[in-house]
Amino acid sequence: MRLSERDFKLLERRARKCGLSKSAYIRQLLHGYKPRETPPADYHAVRRELCEIGNNLNQVAFVANATGLVDEAAYYENVVQLQDALRRIEMAVTGDGLEENLIDN
Repeated sequence: MRLSERDFKLLERRARKCGLSKSAYIRQLLHGYKPRETPPADYHAVRRELCEIGNNLNQVAFVANATGLVDEAAYYENVVQLQDALRRIEMAVTGDGLEENLIDN
């Protein structure tokens, strides 16, 4: 198969973003699959952190429903953690990756 230099570089870049070899990337396309980019390196850590924050907030809500009292300190601590995590996610999504995405399109 012959590709122009531009197409070859595009193939290389897209395969690399998916964590695949060029051959594996093409095979997936041929079989009707759309290869997906691998998530950023800290994706799993952030996801785990968000799950922990969600669990903590659920525990605060459970106690509040059971007793009619809210542990305000625990609630606000989790809200601050959630806001921080959301800020980091927003920076990751709108940060340096934007220029790279514009090049691919």
